[in-house]
Amino acid sequence: MHAYPFKLNWIIKLLLLVTCLSFIQVRADNSYSLEINEDIEIDILTIGEGSTRAIIWFACNQGDETAEVITARKLLNKGYQFYFPDMLSAHFLSPTPSNIARVPTQEISKVIVQILQTTKSEQVYLIGGARAAVPVLKGLSDDKVKNAGTRLKGALLITPRINSKTPEPGAEPVYISEAGQSTHPVLILEGERTPNRWGLPHLVNTLSKSGSVVKSGLIKGVRGFFYLRTEKTPEEDEMTSNLDQLIDTNIKKLETFKQ
Repeated sequence: MHAYPFKLNWIIKLLLLVTCLSFIQVRADNSYSLEINEDIEIDILTIGEGSTRAIIWFACNQGDETAEVITARKLLNKGYQFYFPDMLSAHFLSPTPSNIARVPTQEISKVIVQILQTTKSEQVYLIGGARAAVPVLKGLSDDKVKNAGTRLKGALLITPRINSKTPEPGAEPVYISEAGQSTHPVLILEGERTPNRWGLPHLVNTLSKSGSVVKSGLIKGVRGFFYLRTEKTPEEDEMTSNLDQLIDTNIKKLETFKQ
């Protein structure tokens, strides 16, 4: 008989905890629109509030349950705030790797500069994985971004795919024209189990042509763009689950690069 009030109190406390956590999540996620011109507005999802580090994460996919957004939420208690610009919806483009590369440099630059001017974070980093590394490099190539002050500390490229055309066997890859126009530090992570790992020296050399400090590293046991794959190996599943740790470790490594 006396157990029921105890159970009732426990249920009430649990409901209050769930409500509080939901409230915190609502507060942590916000969105706003940045007007580029009369025809284009970019929606920007923000996760978290002013923190030590701000991450502008360019992604091919949009939505609450993407690996990128899930990873961002895991990192909130480690001093991060995230910005996810939806560069595709404004152009009515479907979220595909080929479409993310079509976004104009001017729009990418305006998004980056606006965030740099309004964020409370003193350290801002760009992240792009697979084909989404293209808008990152486009943004870094623009003079407005280069001259936007000292808050932008560099970029993390996760298994980047920045070829301008399909690579020919035995030939050196041909990259987008914006590759090698950055002056900010860049850290490249490539999957250990992809042939692209052998092209890292050439990629590092290309991206450092304009003075950027560029370094690279391998992600053990995975193929390229592992966290975006629908069919993952057990190692890729595990690394996707630990993507937050991978990003935290390498952003802190990027902090040590001289600008």
